[in-house]
Amino acid sequence: MTDLVIWKAIWEIRYPPAFTLVDKKGEIATRLQRMPDMKQWRISDTEVAFTNGTNTMSLIVALGRTAVVMEGPRRYGDFCDPAADLSIEMLNTLSVQRIGRLGLRLIQIAERKNFKALLAKMREQLYTLEAGDWDIIGGYPQGMAVSLTLDLAENRANFILAPMEKEQLTSFFESKQVSAELPSAGLLLDFDLYRTEPKLFPKSYKKDLRDFLISGGEQVQDMSARFVDRYGGFL
Repeated sequence: MTDLVIWKAIWEIRYPPAFTLVDKKGEIATRLQRMPDMKQWRISDTEVAFTNGTNTMSLIVALGRTAVVMEGPRRYGDFCDPAADLSIEMLNTLSVQRIGRLGLRLIQIAERKNFKALLAKMREQLYTLEAGDWDIIGGYPQGMAVSLTLDLAENRANFILAPMEKEQLTSFFESKQVSAELPSAGLLLDFDLYRTEPKLFPKSYKKDLRDFLISGGEQVQDMSARFVDRYGGFL
């Protein structure tokens, strides 16, 4: 089993401009404000956004998208339930009739003690270049990443795997609290699963969106674990 931990989760739904937002900004803001610790807020012509006091959770309802961001959830269930509940409520409030894109992005990190050792093992495992080959481009790389785009039946995914030190890892986070807890070195796995033009209808949003969040989260975590287990030699 891998030791990957979810450090950030992002759920985004995109749709054609929902102009009902113009008249319902106050109603939406009132609903978001009722959620625990939503102290910071911003309302513009095209967006209502709330963030909690530690910047570990953000809620965004905009003219063309609704998003939920959570940093440091650790457990997927802690993110999945509020993300589903909020997005379904907001789509109904805005009377969204068509969804253009569903996206679930999980940033996972497996803690490692030695960044240089991790980098060297990953380089040896994934590349067949000899020392002389690396010399052509100036020597061994000081960093690297594996980047893939995957076709997964109805879904697609963008996948990045990279060894990073804490300074690099912090660039993915807004919360100072979460950034302080990050390991000094680790293997970052950034998995963005999405579906374009899903055939969903307003009457079934409650079921279909929750199903995508549950099945998508399981798929991302399962594929991530299998990939890391398969290439465990450099971990």
